[in-house]
Amino acid sequence: MGRGRWLSFSAFFIAMVVLTPSVYAHEQEILNVILVDDEARPGNVTDSGFVEGNGLVFRMRDSTENASMQIKIDLDKDGIFNGSDDNVSVWLTRSCTLDENGSLVDEECAVSHQFVFGNNSQGSYHYQVERMIDNITVETWNYTVEVWPDVHEEPGQPSVGDCFGSGCEEFVEEKSDSETERSKTELTLYAVMALAGLGAFIMILSIRNERLNR
Repeated sequence: MGRGRWLSFSAFFIAMVVLTPSVYAHEQEILNVILVDDEARPGNVTDSGFVEGNGLVFRMRDSTENASMQIKIDLDKDGIFNGSDDNVSVWLTRSCTLDENGSLVDEECAVSHQFVFGNNSQGSYHYQVERMIDNITVETWNYTVEVWPDVHEEPGQPSVGDCFGSGCEEFVEEKSDSETERSKTELTLYAVMALAGLGAFIMILSIRNERLNR
């Protein structure tokens, strides 16, 4: 590749990187819920940090002999925990038997259950933990999960509480720093665009010279 083509390629690559809009994506988080002999810890999930896209993993830690538990999440919010639209786990046990190859002897055996709330799942959900010993239900616990909206504030966008209109002159000085940063960003973008244009021009000249020298 000639020097001219290399310079133009570099210019286009820089422009592409800088001009591509930033994507503010939520990093998924999984909250552990530990199931012991008398409760789920934590049971109710109400922290505002638990947002759409996050998940719960229920881990069976009840060491009572022949104990098992099942999780039922009322996703359609109809008060019934085992409907066709609800999330129901298999019966969880403290441990599962493995063969000599490390595979489950019983493929239905599980010690944990995970569920991830979707990107449009804001709201309150109820879930139920049923505890059995020797295949007899001995307890049922009910809890609530609050799923909060996943809100991302992009730089330069107004936020709640911002002032607009003629009565906001007193805030001009406070916002001068952000306006300066925005101006610098705009100048950088213009410079990159100019560099991209220069790269295109160099590429055209390079191709033209190669053709003339053949």
